[in-house]
Amino acid sequence: MKRIRYLFRYIKLLKQNKEILLNTRVNDNPSGIRYDWLYRLYTVVNLPQEDEQNVKRYGWKYVDEMVKSHIVKINEFLFGLGILEYVEVDTKSIVQLDETNVKIVLRFKWINLKLMVRLIVYGIPTLLLLASLILIMI
Repeated sequence: MKRIRYLFRYIKLLKQNKEILLNTRVNDNPSGIRYDWLYRLYTVVNLPQEDEQNVKRYGWKYVDEMVKSHIVKINEFLFGLGILEYVEVDTKSIVQLDETNVKIVLRFKWINLKLMVRLIVYGIPTLLLLASLILIMI
């Protein structure tokens, strides 16, 4: 029950701070921080053009360090809004979009909303279909 209460607090904080999140330039990031319909926070880290040589020389390790430093700055910003205690980095969803852009996703900490939505969207219709098939067979 606590988790549901935390979820509603988290959603309320996101809605209250929507404009601040969109207009904030963390680490000179032009995209700001957005949230989707599953209330996951996401942003894109844009590596400067000057860093292309370092990316080619050091590879993924350099990009990884840049992403980590960006996550630290995002965490400091979200702490100021009171949102940090409700989110965690979704490491499975960190994706390198191209050579100089990396997408970072933060999700609600206590409930996997993506899994819940999948269960509702796919699980309930499947159960209803199975139940109707069983009733037809009887």
